[in-house]
Amino acid sequence: MDNRIIFALDVYDHDTAISLAESIGDKVFAIKVNWPIILENGIKIVKELSRYSSIICDFKLADIDNTVRLITEKARDNDAYGIISHSFTGIDSLRAVVKSAGGMRVFSVVSMSQESYMDNITEELIKTSRDAGVYGLVAPGNRPYYLKKVRENSDGMKIISPGVGAQGGDIVSAIMLGADYVIIGRSIYSSPDPVEALDNYNKNLNNNLNR
Repeated sequence: MDNRIIFALDVYDHDTAISLAESIGDKVFAIKVNWPIILENGIKIVKELSRYSSIICDFKLADIDNTVRLITEKARDNDAYGIISHSFTGIDSLRAVVKSAGGMRVFSVVSMSQESYMDNITEELIKTSRDAGVYGLVAPGNRPYYLKKVRENSDGMKIISPGVGAQGGDIVSAIMLGADYVIIGRSIYSSPDPVEALDNYNKNLNNNLNR
């Protein structure tokens, strides 16, 4: 079975990040980085980490066309595999991300892993994302109703799902409801043995899906 886990590397420390990437990078589909590690170490850490796995920049872009273009280009120039953008800013902003991404995969957030205003406009955000030409969608693995809704309206786009692990979501349920990949961070990197924690998630998933 192809690996279905995206590892959320939400740490500050450079050496910790590199060590985790080195030990886990080839065991996951991708590594996701967020602003904490970028603010501490600069964008070039994306290039460093890309030696160990595909890197998705979870920047949740939400700004005017030119600003999202500048940020997207920096992620692209540092060998990122993908980038995450918000979709509520509208189709012009989202299209600017897609256009600037080059070969990067663009994922747009259409539903959060906690209650938000986006719950009221999820279907509209999916349509905006589809019309903008994004590669995939971000939908919560810990909120079954919304994940199911996104899958039903996704027209086959890839779905990556946060909220599994520390936020209460179950990896098997998330995949069964339509996630292509699940995002797991704290319950792996905070474990005394991150590799073992990751292996346990994979075993649980494989055992249940192969029944």
